[in-house]
Amino acid sequence: MLRLLGLLLAAALISALLFGACVAACGVAVVSVVAEEGPNIVAPVPLMLPLAALHFVPDHLVNDEVHEHMDALEGAAVLALGPFARALEAAGDAELVRVTDGEDLVLIATEGDDLVIRVREGGDSGNRVFLRTPLRVLEDIGNACEASGDSEVRCHPLGMARSLITAARGTEIEVRDGETRVDITVW
Repeated sequence: MLRLLGLLLAAALISALLFGACVAACGVAVVSVVAEEGPNIVAPVPLMLPLAALHFVPDHLVNDEVHEHMDALEGAAVLALGPFARALEAAGDAELVRVTDGEDLVLIATEGDDLVIRVREGGDSGNRVFLRTPLRVLEDIGNACEASGDSEVRCHPLGMARSLITAARGTEIEVRDGETRVDITVW
């Protein structure tokens, strides 16, 4: 009986160590929602979970949905993401678009290896949106698609999602609307 308990304890310890190693290798996304009126929610999500879930999504369901809504212009834009991301990486840090209107601001820039979008409405105390995407993800998304025929583009959504999940690090999304905040941070 003690031997069986020892084996179960060893199996549980090994499973916990493997789970911890996978979480450390894959990372954790922390979704934080602080509502002006209501509960504050913090949900850590080990990134190995969506990575594992990607393998259970039937290819025909994902592929049909992607091809149904992508016209020739959208397909060409997706195919151009790879060369576009490589050109942005080579250019270094730069402001690509800056629009100001009084206290409102829209800024699209490259910072380090990331494409960053900042939107601010009503000055520093107003509504804000921040989005950061590694340029490598844009390149991988472009590389996950290929021209098929004259006007069709075929994309491999599982490869696209895998790239996004594995490359994300740091604060990816911040949204502020008055006292309500939503943050997604990946470690």
